Amino acid sequence: MLDHTLKSDVTARRLEVITETGRRRWFSKDDKTRIVEETLAPGAVVSEIARRHGLSPQQVFTWRRQARRSPAADG
Repeated sequence: MLDHTLKSDVTARRLEVITETGRRRWFSKDDKTRIVEETLAPGAVVSEIARRHGLSPQQVFTWRRQARRSPAADG
């Protein structure tokens, strides 16, 4: 049986959990459009939608701003 106890006088003050690979993810124009459209529904909460898709709310707001400026050109 393995013993996983920490045998040290040093107390850990911080624990960092890495959940992502650090790579940029790529979303197709259709994916972005679908996610932005979700946020336009009455009563929609951008932070909840962003969290569900693994995004930051700032990213979703950027996509919304881009869609308003030039719906046919951004991708």
